[in-house]
Amino acid sequence: MKNRRNILTYIVVALSILVTSASSSPGAPPLQPPQNYTGLLTHGEFVSCDGQILNPPAYSVDGTWVLNIDTMTQAQVPPPAHVTTVVFRDGSPYLVFPYIELTPISLQDGVYTYTNGTQVTVTLDTNTTPATFSWHVEFDDNCTLRNYQSLSYVGIANN
Repeated sequence: MKNRRNILTYIVVALSILVTSASSSPGAPPLQPPQNYTGLLTHGEFVSCDGQILNPPAYSVDGTWVLNIDTMTQAQVPPPAHVTTVVFRDGSPYLVFPYIELTPISLQDGVYTYTNGTQVTVTLDTNTTPATFSWHVEFDDNCTLRNYQSLSYVGIANN
């Protein structure tokens, strides 16, 4: 009976040591919940096929955006993310991007940079208060479908 108690005590101590060492391992940061940045699009900038900023823009833009940064995955710089963007034109929904998976490019001094394909660059600058967001598209169709070559939507976070 005494040997069983001693064996059980050793097992409990060994498990406690394993759990403690695994949870305090210096190489593994604790898991964090996803970070959501939400905000309003404050303006858009459209550049013509001749390289001039269209003023006024092709149309007025406002809207909302949500950028979800998944910090619970393997350590990546920056972590995976997706964005939802709703763009309004003259007060009515114009473009809706419900779920766009973003490819991580860099995280430097609080500035997250992502892409979607070769045309779209998404940036979140968490150094500003509030954080700023930009969505930039360079079109590569030689202006056959529109009278502008690039567009940018810019906004601020409301959290």
